[in-house]
Amino acid sequence: MKRVLLTSVVLVLVFSLAVGFASAETPKRGSLVRIAGQWGTITNNFNPFLASGQNAPGTRSALYEPLIFVSVLSGETTPVLAVSYEWKDNLTLIMETREGVTWSDGTPFTAHDVAFTFNYMKEHPALDLSGIWANGLSTVTALDDRTVEFKFESPNTPLFQYIAHTLIVPQHIWEQVDDPSAFTNPEPVVTGPFVVGRFTSQAVTYQRRDDYWVEGKPYVDQVVYQATRSNDSALLLLLQKEIDYSYLSIPDPERAFVARDPEHNHYWWPVTNANILYLNMSKAPFDDAAFRLAMAYAINKNPLSEKAYYGVVPVAHPTGIIPGQQDTWLDRSLEDITYDYNPDKAREILAEAGYTWDSSGALVAPSGEKIPALRILVGAGWTDFISMAQLISEDLKAVGVTMVIEQEPWNSYINSLMGGTYDTAICWGTGDGPTPYDLYYRTLASEFAGLDGGQADSNYSRFSSAVVDEALAIYRASSDEQAQWDAIAAIQREVLTQVPYITLTYRTDFNCYQDAALVGWPTADNPYTGGNPGDELGARFMLLELHQR
Repeated sequence: MKRVLLTSVVLVLVFSLAVGFASAETPKRGSLVRIAGQWGTITNNFNPFLASGQNAPGTRSALYEPLIFVSVLSGETTPVLAVSYEWKDNLTLIMETREGVTWSDGTPFTAHDVAFTFNYMKEHPALDLSGIWANGLSTVTALDDRTVEFKFESPNTPLFQYIAHTLIVPQHIWEQVDDPSAFTNPEPVVTGPFVVGRFTSQAVTYQRRDDYWVEGKPYVDQVVYQATRSNDSALLLLLQKEIDYSYLSIPDPERAFVARDPEHNHYWWPVTNANILYLNMSKAPFDDAAFRLAMAYAINKNPLSEKAYYGVVPVAHPTGIIPGQQDTWLDRSLEDITYDYNPDKAREILAEAGYTWDSSGALVAPSGEKIPALRILVGAGWTDFISMAQLISEDLKAVGVTMVIEQEPWNSYINSLMGGTYDTAICWGTGDGPTPYDLYYRTLASEFAGLDGGQADSNYSRFSSAVVDEALAIYRASSDEQAQWDAIAAIQREVLTQVPYITLTYRTDFNCYQDAALVGWPTADNPYTGGNPGDELGARFMLLELHQR
């Protein structure tokens, strides 16, 4: 079968399950890996169709598996349940699935499970969080036990990543589920390296599968995901060596963590995304482009990086373009539009738009009504976001806007974002990948905005733009790199004009770990995955590589 380089998404097919993964040491079996995350409590739900954060951590990494993994750091692909793919033309994608894989109940995995998963999502559109069927996929057919055919109504090569990352479920289990959105999947049947062991609201334990299809792996017997309520509590657990790893944001990782035990305490913070101040455009005053633009000028972004990340993570460009892997996609004519801190400019924009200030200095809308105190939503205990929210509140006070910081535990935080019950919120870009398309598609496409009053799956600002939607359509319908670049440039101009969100700092995968007991962690020298203790697909590779010292 012919393997094709997809130039539009810069994908290179890699046929090793351990590209650069190997340790110089002979892997030693046994023990467990202990991971902590700031989840507050853990949801007793192993439904892989739900948005990340609505199910138990590890659902997307320890339990279920995708067809192919696409690295956000390099764009390289690694086969998982699929071993090869072929674009016969721009409208037909053929994937060959892996032999010798069994579900955890002993049932053989086949291409029919793959076809069922995608057709199940078509039957239940609420499950299709990536909009695969809405963007040109027409049929998915198992041609035999090993081969799956994807047919498209129109060319859409970027859809490959979303197809590749779809978690596959067993047909013999899920065909019996009538309401998959409400199904908590208490006894998940999986192809992944672990199965569910013990669950409490504070910790979930996964047990190693002896019959896992990757021979000899995983090396560890157990993975324990432990809930904490803050970065501080997770840091304390790391320092006390009660956990091995945490997705941990601390202002100064060198002094606060590494210096406490330089031999064993380490971190790796690769830039993968941007932290964003989302503005709920379904509510006033955020439905006013002038107000949003004024906010962009009123926020001093440099102190955000210094206070939240000790300057380790730089300020983000307002387009959201990620440095390094996405530099070539930035329209250089827009490079100098950075909305640098200028409160006088912010007040000027507001005045020109009809806003005034009362005797106390509070901002008054053109309607004559005083702008009420506005909420800025952050995750409970997330010290980086809390620090940024505090500084943003002080900055906006200078232009007459009062902000109230509102902390919510993870589950209610993500539900508030998707449900549109917030005013402003600090979160990350909802799409990542080797090109800006993935960020713009997930974060800005109208199909994800819940414009009918429903749930906004990933376009949390509830932004709608014909310019953006058309540019996204042009990008995915073309294999011409210049046409794709022009489409991305058009989106950048619209973002800078309409300000659907305000980028703050770049975002990293905050990999903080101690290797007194376990080795094999991803690092800058061996970046086989960005890691993540939650539900990132790449964390699966980390769980497979870790072994006793």
